[in-house]
Amino acid sequence: MSSKDFKNLEALAKKERSRKMTKEEAIQSLVDAGIINKDKKFMPPYKNLERIVIRK
Repeated sequence: MSSKDFKNLEALAKKERSRKMTKEEAIQSLVDAGIINKDKKFMPPYKNLERIVIRK
């Protein structure tokens, strides 16, 4: 990855972090990333996160 590519990726990440999203968008993002499934259960590699996440 070139320095220019890295800077573009960094700028995109900063933009995404500042973007406001709904709860549904956040959940879909986690599903898309393979962190949780559609039933909102953590996937095996992320099961340890379940202990620290507070569900409401």
